[in-house]
Amino acid sequence: MRIGRQSRWCNFSCFFWILYYSILAVILFIVAVTIFWLIFQPQELKFTVTDASLTQFNLTNTNTNNNTLYYNLALNVSIRNPNKKAGVYYNRIQAIGNYGKKRFALVNTTSTPFYQGHKNTTMVRFVLQGKQVVVLEGKELSRFNSETSARVYNIDVKLAPRIKARYGKIKTAYFKPPKVDCQLKLPLSIIYNNGTSVGPKFVSKECGSVKIFTISVGIGIGPFSFETG
Repeated sequence: MRIGRQSRWCNFSCFFWILYYSILAVILFIVAVTIFWLIFQPQELKFTVTDASLTQFNLTNTNTNNNTLYYNLALNVSIRNPNKKAGVYYNRIQAIGNYGKKRFALVNTTSTPFYQGHKNTTMVRFVLQGKQVVVLEGKELSRFNSETSARVYNIDVKLAPRIKARYGKIKTAYFKPPKVDCQLKLPLSIIYNNGTSVGPKFVSKECGSVKIFTISVGIGIGPFSFETG
């Protein structure tokens, strides 16, 4: 009986200390995040599609389930880092083209890996060109036909960066933040043989859902997840 009591006491004691240190670790983590945030006060980056050219977006064989979408879309994206104390290393940025809920393209930026310093604006360019089987049915097909008649397409481009943040001499590990969502209204342009294009002008559009520094602060103060120097 005495052994059984000691065993139960040990189990209770172990559970108590595990719970105690777990709560303590959470509190310390929250305090560290708060202090880190107050020191650097990071602001989220701003992604803006400043210019876009859609010269092809046509669907063949609409009477079958093997629809092939031919597309040619070029984007210029402005990335603004408004921070005074935080920079960003970009390993790569992918652009994912979606029409409705269907993905039709995935490309990498034409820029090489680069570092974006404080209070800096950097331009990157994406060219989405090719063909892809895209099955549109029901409302999606009706919407496509309607937008084809209007010669203006609603295309969702998501930007997927792989980056690491830099706070002073502290660098986070590389990570993939949530995708940046750019919902674009793109007029179709006509390209003539001499290279000139004719069509409505694209209106600059700021992208949403930017959560880069929100994620990186937690990564930066986590154990064994940052570099110095």
